[in-house]
Amino acid sequence: MPRISYVDPDSITDPELAGYLEDSRRHGTPRLESQAIRAHVPAVLRSFNQSWQAVFREGVLDHRIKELARVFVAKSLDCGYCAGQRSHQGGLDERALDDVIEFRESTVLSEREKAALLLAEAIAWDPLMADDAVWATLHEHFTEPEIVELGYFIGLTMGQQKFLKTLGIKHGELGADNTAGLAPEVAAAFAATDPALAETGPALAETGPALAETGPALAATDQAR
Repeated sequence: MPRISYVDPDSITDPELAGYLEDSRRHGTPRLESQAIRAHVPAVLRSFNQSWQAVFREGVLDHRIKELARVFVAKSLDCGYCAGQRSHQGGLDERALDDVIEFRESTVLSEREKAALLLAEAIAWDPLMADDAVWATLHEHFTEPEIVELGYFIGLTMGQQKFLKTLGIKHGELGADNTAGLAPEVAAAFAATDPALAETGPALAETGPALAETGPALAATDQAR
């Protein structure tokens, strides 16, 4: 269990906050565990979800770019729980996500996607990496509002991911009855421990696949990450 207790999702009576938790059950990213931590402070749960909707799911920059940056940050931080999720809005296959760390050599990622990852790399690893050449590349591929949104989102998701990693939360500690937002191999691991999920998995495929840390039953998956 995590370093901070989970708020019982069924104890949330505020319609807006309960709606955020239901959205996590249906779509994942964020999954229910992280939301149940935020629910300790209604203002935190509310402000996070409003920001997430406005600058990740919506916004001026195409969602695919932001999801790519999110996974890059998660893999850079070695946050299994975070790297383990995929947006239900999709748009990326696992081959692209496999290439995020060594993106410069990728034959799958576009030049625009690689440019976005240059900014993610600088923010996550060393701001001084954002030199004149990097900024020239960013301005070549993105408008200034798009760069602002991308940079803001990277900061938002990186801060949350670092916090969640310190908590030690794992997929399956809440919401173990669905595979929303889980990668095919992780959904399969869930199904192996609960055959009933084998039937719900395909129905939830529309919500997008995700890699996930799912607890002791998936230790081998965690080690692979």
